[in-house]
Amino acid sequence: MAAYPVVCSPPGSGLRAVLYQACGARGVGPAVALEASAADAVAGLAARGLGVAVLSDSMADAYRDRLTAHVIADAHVPALLALVRRPARNPALRALLTHCRRAFGANTTGPGPDDRPGTRG
Repeated sequence: MAAYPVVCSPPGSGLRAVLYQACGARGVGPAVALEASAADAVAGLAARGLGVAVLSDSMADAYRDRLTAHVIADAHVPALLALVRRPARNPALRALLTHCRRAFGANTTGPGPDDRPGTRG
């Protein structure tokens, strides 16, 4: 990958940190040619031939019709996915939190005071 121009997210993003960590472990530095904050933009630039895109595996799935994905299998960097919100008591938020807990597992801090059934807001 070090031989190609790279299209990735900007410095400070999780993917950029993973890229630098994986490259550093191999003693190479990526040649970042272009940066974009949105996965669609990163994939679009790569699809136009402007570089190789760095996307998470889950993001890359959406672009397999336009791009060929090559998984960097030995880059094991733990990641944290967090839902951050302001307290708000309403049925839509409770439904979203319930869905997120089911989809992402039980590794949560548990319901907050505004997640209790019967609260309104």
